[in-house]
Amino acid sequence: MTTLDELLFRPGPGPHRTTLTIDGQAVETLADLPPERGGLLFVGLNPSPVSVTTGHYHQGNLGRRFWSRLGRVGIVPADTPVEAADDALVAAGHGITDLLKRPTPRDTATDEELTGGVGALWQKIALWRPGAVVFIYKRAATVSAGRALTEAWGQLDGVAMGGRPCFLMPGPYAPTEDVDEGLNLLRNLARALAD
Repeated sequence: MTTLDELLFRPGPGPHRTTLTIDGQAVETLADLPPERGGLLFVGLNPSPVSVTTGHYHQGNLGRRFWSRLGRVGIVPADTPVEAADDALVAAGHGITDLLKRPTPRDTATDEELTGGVGALWQKIALWRPGAVVFIYKRAATVSAGRALTEAWGQLDGVAMGGRPCFLMPGPYAPTEDVDEGLNLLRNLARALAD
């Protein structure tokens, strides 16, 4: 059982590996990295094995694209090495978690498995009080919203968790124009929360 102190703990520089009991089995995974109150909380699907091995979030090809995008908008410094990007995210007051903590090499989790993580996400949001929730992938946003979403990126109309507005990043293969507009929105959101 996780204690309140464990849920609120903001770690220093990684690695961020932890062992959790999932379905009665000890599983090595990535620890949650809570944001400061009012920071952004990024939500992914589940960690990849390469990320767990390195002890840092989003170390695969798509993950590296995610960190590059955050560097482009100044959420993490643009010159941050990918293996230290989650540390830079925490240092900037933001955080990151996944709906499902069991590592898999691809997006193979069922909707039922992902839905099982929504309650824990609500709990984290209630405790951490981020300024906004930013979903990295549409599937995570759709499962968390409990309905189909029409937005390709941006603020999710009618979706809030714990009273916090929810946003969706442009997909990893989105057209350049969508990525540029979506990242501009993310940049402005981060700046508005910092004021």
